[in-house]
Amino acid sequence: MYKVMIVDDNMTNLIMAKKILEETYDVVPVSAGKTALEFLHDMPDPPDIILLDVDMPDVNGFYVLSEMKNDPRLSEVRVIFLTAQDDPTTEVEGYFLGAIDYIKKPYTTALLRKRLEVHVSNIEATRKLKKLNENLQTTLKEKVQNIAGLEYAMVEMYSSLMGSRSHVIAEHSERVQKYMELFLTEIMKTGRYNIMEEDKEMLVYASKLHDMGKICMTDRCIADMVDLSLQEKEFNHAHTIMGAEACKKVTNAITGSKFLIYIYNMCRYHHERWDGKGYPDRIMTTDIPLEARILTIVNSYDNFRFNNDGGTPLTHTEAVKRISLWSGTHYDPDLVELFLSVSDLFENAADKD
Repeated sequence: MYKVMIVDDNMTNLIMAKKILEETYDVVPVSAGKTALEFLHDMPDPPDIILLDVDMPDVNGFYVLSEMKNDPRLSEVRVIFLTAQDDPTTEVEGYFLGAIDYIKKPYTTALLRKRLEVHVSNIEATRKLKKLNENLQTTLKEKVQNIAGLEYAMVEMYSSLMGSRSHVIAEHSERVQKYMELFLTEIMKTGRYNIMEEDKEMLVYASKLHDMGKICMTDRCIADMVDLSLQEKEFNHAHTIMGAEACKKVTNAITGSKFLIYIYNMCRYHHERWDGKGYPDRIMTTDIPLEARILTIVNSYDNFRFNNDGGTPLTHTEAVKRISLWSGTHYDPDLVELFLSVSDLFENAADKD
């Protein structure tokens, strides 16, 4: 049952309005504006509609409505003014303050009931729409979560396949994912790159697939990074394109997936260089997607520490020094500066592996 408060200092009008409405509504009669405000502040659930007399001796209806609009609990309560005045200025002021309707006194039983019925119907429609929106939001959230769960399951499926092919690459991907999460956390603290928490989660998972094109490489290319012919090195470089093209086939079928876009960009561009001398497309500076510029640093750090292109692995200090030296050539200098400020976190993470 909808709750209607009637505020009128004329007891005859108050009693009459109560009798007209009490069979249909939960009616709260109040004989003064100041008392109405006290009731409204104390009520656990405010009324759905207030029939508010404009002309009252203590505080008038305009004052009551103004006070309500300043209270977040009461600002959305629908107020219908009651008045015996026949002055357009008064009516305009009421609407300006936020009243939804005006009923002139004296009113008939049929008129009062009908006007309330119209506004109650509007309340019901608004509540149904709000409920529908909430249900849609819940459904959408569940679908997004289901899609994200499927996408992340695909990441683990690839990792399992890659682990069967090369435990070295699989372990490298695991560490890169860990470093990516560390670095993104620090990047987000700066507020400079507009990365949201939901983006961070996708970027972390996507980073694990940056080398997925290597699943197409020969065993020799995977196992031996030192003694490769020029042709084999070129084929090794092609893993960026292979991974990206495999991802592109999926993005063509499922458009608008940020997760797949992140995977594509990381696969294709993680060996591009700030100075444009990388591969496969020789793009440079900020033409390289941000996620790939971030990944390039953490990917290089791990390669230096555990592989070093088939050479002797570097210590943490040596790896950090090399990244510092290559700032502005291989890497985005702003990201390198941030990396250097938090590089100890990477040493601790690497030591745990």
